[in-house]
Order: sequence, then C-alpha cells, then structure tokens
Amino acid sequence: MNAQNLSILPANLPASRVLLPRKPELWIFVAFIALGNAPLLPRSFSDALILLPAAVRSGELWRVFTHPFVHVSWYHLLLDGAAFLSLYSGLVEASIWRRLGFVSAAGAGSALISCLAAPAVSTNGLCGLSGIAHGLMAVSALEMIGNKRSQTRRLGWWCFALVIGKAAIEALSGRMFFTFLHFGMMGEPIAVSHAGGIIGALTATFFRERKNQGRKKLVGTPR
Repeated sequence: MNAQNLSILPANLPASRVLLPRKPELWIFVAFIALGNAPLLPRSFSDALILLPAAVRSGELWRVFTHPFVHVSWYHLLLDGAAFLSLYSGLVEASIWRRLGFVSAAGAGSALISCLAAPAVSTNGLCGLSGIAHGLMAVSALEMIGNKRSQTRRLGWWCFALVIGKAAIEALSGRMFFTFLHFGMMGEPIAVSHAGGIIGALTATFFRERKNQGRKKLVGTPR
C-alpha cells in the first residue's frame, strides 16, 4: 500500500489550513458510552453487555455490539473513552461511512482475535474501547504519513511504529503496558485485543485503498 495514496487532502490546500470534517455521530458514540456505563453510577458493574462467547452462542447477540461501550470502572472508562473520542474526532477521513467502517473493523478485529487467542475471554469476557482506539491510532498515523508536509509524515511514521510495536509486545507477552499504574481498576485486560483492533482497522484501510485505486483505473480507462 503506497503511503502517498493515503492522503485525502486537497492538493491546493496547505496542511496548516486543513479543516477536519464535522462528525455529528460523535454524539451517538457519547450516548452509547453513557448508557453502557450507567451501572457505574451506583459503583456497580453489570456483565450483561460484555462479550462472552458462550452467551453469544446461546443467542445473546447484542453483546457483540455493546461490549466496546462497557467498562469495569470509572478509571477504565476515562482512559478508553478519552482516547477513543479524541482519536475519532481527529480523523481526517471525510466520509462518515468510512469512519464508521474503521470503528466497526477495529471492533470486529479486536473481538475476533481476542476470542481466538485469549482463553480468558471465555471466563472473564471482553469489554472496553481500547482495541478500537488502537486501531484508530493506526489509521490516524497513516493519514499523517499521507500528508505532504515532511514533519507530519515523520510524526506519522513514529506514531505508526509506536502503536504497532506496543501492540506486538503486548500480544507476545500477554501483558498490557503500565499495568502497575492501573491499581487493579482495569479488570483482567486482554492484551491481544489491541493488536486485533489494529489488524481490523488496517484491513479496512487496505480495502478502502484497493477500492479507490479501482475507481481511478476505471475513470482513466479510454472509452
């Protein structure tokens, strides 16, 4: 995938004047997060919305869609929610459907890889937005790599290497970074979920670029 093809900035618009697209769907995400974490108000936690493979197989399909918006503590919610909302709001992608595609693909990748590679999901379940947030960070890094400014491209490469390296180490070691700082308020983190989110988001990006290249070839074909 050619990094330059990832740029969606108008050729005649300086990078310093780029206006991010409006994202009204952010309010929908905020509503989902608020509803999913309502049980935290009385300082309780409900596992009715988290991803439990056995429960999904028995017909509780809503868990597939609700689990990213559920968190085990206010600390967990603050970290995941702030990261997700800031990264999503910073996406340069103009199409709402593509933005939602990144979120969906990252969520699906995080859930699928976690279920396949982490037996703890079967007993402890999976919840939280961190897998999706890691996927969005990878997408944001690619957007920066596609920028015309050399400083922005270098920052993009650094961010991309950082998020890929972090997720790879976590997946291989089975441990999250900075676990000692969480003071037991993150439940039982599934370390491989971050790598799954990145894989899902990058897969969506790959197919988006393949589709864009196909359209360009079709437009350029002599008639």
